[in-house]
Amino acid sequence: MRIKHVEVFNAIMLTGTVSGAARLLHVTQPAVTQTLQHAELQLGYALFTRQRNRLVPTREAQALYPEVQRLVSQLESVRRLAGALRGGQQAALRILVVPSLAVHALPQALTLFRRRHPAVPVAIRTLHSPEIAQAIALQEGDVGIVFGPSPHPAVQQVPVAQGRMVCVSLATPARSGDRRSTIELAEVLRSSFIRIDERDPIGAMLAEQCAREGLAPEGGITVQTHHIAMTLAAQGFGPALIDSFTAAAADDTLQVRTLVPEVPVSISALLPQGERSPQPADDLIDAFRRVVSPAA
Repeated sequence: MRIKHVEVFNAIMLTGTVSGAARLLHVTQPAVTQTLQHAELQLGYALFTRQRNRLVPTREAQALYPEVQRLVSQLESVRRLAGALRGGQQAALRILVVPSLAVHALPQALTLFRRRHPAVPVAIRTLHSPEIAQAIALQEGDVGIVFGPSPHPAVQQVPVAQGRMVCVSLATPARSGDRRSTIELAEVLRSSFIRIDERDPIGAMLAEQCAREGLAPEGGITVQTHHIAMTLAAQGFGPALIDSFTAAAADDTLQVRTLVPEVPVSISALLPQGERSPQPADDLIDAFRRVVSPAA
């Protein structure tokens, strides 16, 4: 598919009609129809079927669309960069970060970053660690901030900080006498608790630790982000097992205890392999390191 085929295909997927696609692309309806026909002829199969007054995507079109969306996004990035270069503007620093670190750590790191680079444009996307590694490999971002290792042949990893898994729960009254700074994993598992999905690197590490200890979590709540887990714990849904970096933002209503046996949690920065990282990316990593190190 040529670029003009991709643009017409995407426009029809968004609008559902030839007329809508023509308005979106600022071209004539015959031009859209002709480009679509050329695309289907080149591919060897239909992309849409007509039902009443709308074009309905075929199974082949639905399979192609996620890849087309990524390509359209990359094309738009190229256009923005080309326009910025034409106007003498500096390209934006594209930051990809896991949601939990975007809540508190990222704003603090950006405050430090702005002292060195007050005028550098910044574009921020929140994704989960595996998605960030994939995006950095495809050079859809300049720097990624993730939990745990993210092995990928096209990605360079830079250590940022080393922390641990902790248990956050509603603080007990002082008169109860339970002010322990640690808690056994087996004790947490005896009650309903909040944990991170096993598809997350830290969730997978916790599952491995449970398997080594011969423990089997039952029931409870499974979430995708550490911040949501901490919020649910604060609302009384049970203790949550999260990283020490997210727990650093806990208020006085929560008690934070280190998990025993210790489950290490690391933060890494990801950069495209083989590419010289821009100075702003290196300075952002340094700012992140300074922000999260006290919580390690």
